[in-house]
Amino acid sequence: MSAKRDKRTLADLHAEVLQLRKQRDGLYQQTQYDTAYIHQIHVDYRQLEEQLKTLKDHKSELEKTHNKTMKDLVHNQKEAIIVTLKEDVKRLQAERDDRDKQIADLKADKDDLQSKLGKVAGEKMLDKNPQIADLSDSRRPQKLVEMISILYDNKWTDAFEKSEDKGDEKNICIYLLGIFKTCWIFCKETCEKQSKILEQNLLLASENKDGLYALSPGSSKLLTEIRKRSAKELMPNLYEKFKSVKQDIKEDLQTYVESCLEVCWYSAINEPPMHYGFDAEEQADDFREYTQGGKTVDFVVWPAMYLCTNGPILYKGVAQYKN
Repeated sequence: MSAKRDKRTLADLHAEVLQLRKQRDGLYQQTQYDTAYIHQIHVDYRQLEEQLKTLKDHKSELEKTHNKTMKDLVHNQKEAIIVTLKEDVKRLQAERDDRDKQIADLKADKDDLQSKLGKVAGEKMLDKNPQIADLSDSRRPQKLVEMISILYDNKWTDAFEKSEDKGDEKNICIYLLGIFKTCWIFCKETCEKQSKILEQNLLLASENKDGLYALSPGSSKLLTEIRKRSAKELMPNLYEKFKSVKQDIKEDLQTYVESCLEVCWYSAINEPPMHYGFDAEEQADDFREYTQGGKTVDFVVWPAMYLCTNGPILYKGVAQYKN
């Protein structure tokens, strides 16, 4: 019984051995399979690692490219912005320069207009306004006062001495005053005729259309200045023409007559013309005594000088009085 039990045990062991061999073979095959699988996994892993590395490198390249692209984009944008800003600055500077030029032109036009307006206003103010003296005029009324004072104190005295053969003192004074008065009337009439002719010729006006021509204040003032400047050249002709009007003048009185004509001519061409008074009775306050005072006027020696007709007196006349 014990042997039988041992025999089964050997059989069982044999079966178990066979079973174990099968299991071993199965395990070996499984191990081989697992080893190949693991090997494949390692191969796949290495491939994945390589792919991962490639992807990382590609990612890095992409990041570098992206960063460079972004930098270039930002740089280009900055450059574009800078270019745009520079163009805007140039445009604004051009607009500013254009406005500055316009402002300068407008200011120049304004100054020119103000200058012209001031000149016109000055001309209108000075035109025929005896109350405003043109200090640039060497023959303005104040200067003519000096001339007539010198004429009376010097030239008249010389003429009186040269005319003593004309009679007594009264006759000589009346004679010399008559020369001055004739000079004044002659210069006034000549000046009026000359003014009319000059204005007619300058404006091409017809002689039979009086009152239809008139120079502007500026032109009238300029014409007066021309006549004053040409007065020195005019005097010889004016004297010759005057001699044809008053033929009884002695040659030794030429200096006196020329001086009278000069003062009278400047007085006549002044704007407005000056005025002389010869009536000591009507204008008693405007005359001083000659050598004798009194209640009544005996004769007039020298005329009173006025700034203009009905204007203020500039130089008192001289008259001889008697009781």
